[in-house]
Amino acid sequence: MLKKIGFLIMTVLLVVGLAATAPADDTVNGKVIKIETDKVTVLVEGALPAWIKPGKNVTAGGGAPKILGVNGKELVLRFSKAKAAKIKLDSTLQMGEFTGDELQGC
Repeated sequence: MLKKIGFLIMTVLLVVGLAATAPADDTVNGKVIKIETDKVTVLVEGALPAWIKPGKNVTAGGGAPKILGVNGKELVLRFSKAKAAKIKLDSTLQMGEFTGDELQGC
């Protein structure tokens, strides 16, 4: 009986843990159209969500770049130079709203 209760508790904790790490529903995809050192220009597919505003951070490319500018469906993002160097021209970049809870690494 105690073994079943322990298994049930572990299962619930696993499900809750996985739900907390699920990607946000409010993400957008964009195509990288220009890279200039630390500035990456992305052409967004579809409508722009309300959270995309100049000066805000987003989650994209394994980091939290700042939105430097919005021109129609084009976004200019500032990444670290190391992260920007890993991004390829014409690649698809998924962006989500930055909540501050994401782990950022070094």
